[in-house]
Amino acid sequence: MPSQGADRLGMREAISRRDFLNGTLIAGAGLVLGSHAQTPAMLSPADAWNGYGGIGDYARAHGNMYDVMTVAHRMRDGEFDHAIAGATDTGELYDLVAVGGGISGLAAAIVFQKKRGGPCLVLDNHAIFGGEAKRNEFKVDGHILVAHQASAIFLVPHKGGYTDAFYNLIGMDRSAFEYQTCTEMPLAHSPYDEPEQYGFYFGAQFGQRPGVWVMDPWGRNLAGAPLSDDVKADLLRSRTAAEPGAGPRPTTEGDAVSRQLDGITLEDHLMARHHISRETVRKFLSPVAGGGYGLGPDVLSAYCDYAIETQFPEDGDDTLGDQMFPDGNSGFARLMVKTLIPDAIAGARTVDAVWQNRVRFDTLDRAGQATRIRLNATVVRVEHAGSPGTAPHVVVTYVRGGRLFKIKARAVVMAGGSWTTKHIVADLPESHRAAYAQFYRSPCLMANIAVRNWRFLHTMGMSGCRWFEGLGNYLSVRRQARVGGVAPTLGPDSPTVLTIKVLFSQPGLSIGEQGSRGRAQLLGTSFAEYERAFREQLGDMFARGGFDARRDIAGIILNRWGHAYVNPQPGFFFGTNGQPAPRDVLRNGAHGRIAFANTDLAGAMDHRNSIREAERAVNQLIGA
Repeated sequence: MPSQGADRLGMREAISRRDFLNGTLIAGAGLVLGSHAQTPAMLSPADAWNGYGGIGDYARAHGNMYDVMTVAHRMRDGEFDHAIAGATDTGELYDLVAVGGGISGLAAAIVFQKKRGGPCLVLDNHAIFGGEAKRNEFKVDGHILVAHQASAIFLVPHKGGYTDAFYNLIGMDRSAFEYQTCTEMPLAHSPYDEPEQYGFYFGAQFGQRPGVWVMDPWGRNLAGAPLSDDVKADLLRSRTAAEPGAGPRPTTEGDAVSRQLDGITLEDHLMARHHISRETVRKFLSPVAGGGYGLGPDVLSAYCDYAIETQFPEDGDDTLGDQMFPDGNSGFARLMVKTLIPDAIAGARTVDAVWQNRVRFDTLDRAGQATRIRLNATVVRVEHAGSPGTAPHVVVTYVRGGRLFKIKARAVVMAGGSWTTKHIVADLPESHRAAYAQFYRSPCLMANIAVRNWRFLHTMGMSGCRWFEGLGNYLSVRRQARVGGVAPTLGPDSPTVLTIKVLFSQPGLSIGEQGSRGRAQLLGTSFAEYERAFREQLGDMFARGGFDARRDIAGIILNRWGHAYVNPQPGFFFGTNGQPAPRDVLRNGAHGRIAFANTDLAGAMDHRNSIREAERAVNQLIGA
């Protein structure tokens, strides 16, 4: 890396993205140790790929870690097949084993203990539970900052409804939050909202050097944007209600309108609904319009635009809007673990205490307690001990610390994602394999960039923005929920975390090819390469506000999710040509002593679907 460029961008600054190797300060991920080091050395492949992980409970679990990824790929490629016979038998027998310690696996344990009770084990391949519901933590100038790694939003549930009942079960003691105040500028409290002071940035791809900012783009009808009149008209129409003749909205999941929408792409639906061109959809609305599903509208079912609202019509309050823990949905995961193992987190089972206090990892896997959570355990084989219809138990084999172990379970909930389950369950019926072959997944990079202040944005008159080239699409300064000691106010001179979501849609390619190419890019790029790209991009965009990457960036954490989103193609939700939907093949009943959960099976990434699918799977196994 050229020295001058590295210095200008702050790549050599001793900020909190730095890590230590054998007690020696590392000058930058992927770089040879420089003048700070006493003995030159090179980062390991894992360190160069992972980068800095922050502080606190999640420091060793930010996204899919290098070691987790490589073990999973070895499992996929069959490298453990011959060694499984020699796995060490722990002698353990559980009434229920949940494979996957995300929201779905934890929910399966909670439902099981409520309805049946008995020895239960949750196995997870990461260093902490939660799946994609995890946090990042920084310490910047004496302030602790938190941000979500992935799963983020919840809606206020209807009193007495399904979601409300589950929240009560895990001790969720409020349905909505109070948020920080900012007297100098209105701020959003969700990363997906557009605050009042918002800007669009048009850079080199639009022939602008330096780039052009358009403030209040919608209020000004895109005046000043380097776009043709036709594109401006398309984009403005995309913000309006459906054009005449666009057709009705679905009212319930599975109604005639739902099924019609599931037969076409979201791209075709948007074109018809707003009378806009395919080119406009692909260049400006992809992947934003399909962002909750990881790819753009060209390959997604049109029903994706309505799935969540029809699946959970009882949730949501327009007066309160989206709600969010300061760290996303990891707040729910922590409440669930506190419910299962009361002393796993110190203090009372309240939102404040559970969010703020540290996890007691030594309590998670103790002998004798009803539910145990075993971390750093990658399951590589699940198989009935005999015919699925008559087998007395299931054998579960996992890798931990480089060694293979096996346990027995009277029932198993496969609560991990479709991309692993289809490889793990050795006696999976052909019908189920065919169904899983219709599940497509795409990656996501969640970059959390801690800045010492956001005065540069305030100077430019905005608190959020969107762009159309480079890494990601948008960011905003977020007012955080006042939970567990979060400061009551947030000003332009306060340190904060800017979250940038990077998706990998490539409109025009097949759905499978987009996911594969995106993963290759995500997994083949070093931390240092991503860091430099983010520093250059932020510098280009915000230099006129006084932003200096070397001075202002206090920390960078990358969360790589190789299979972050399920991508429902047309026909995924309700089937095609008289054939059942792939999700229903897996939901309709247990396979012997094995049942299938995870939000995948609902076709919409939402923690409520993780919970509901887990309850269905447990009910199938216990005959409830």
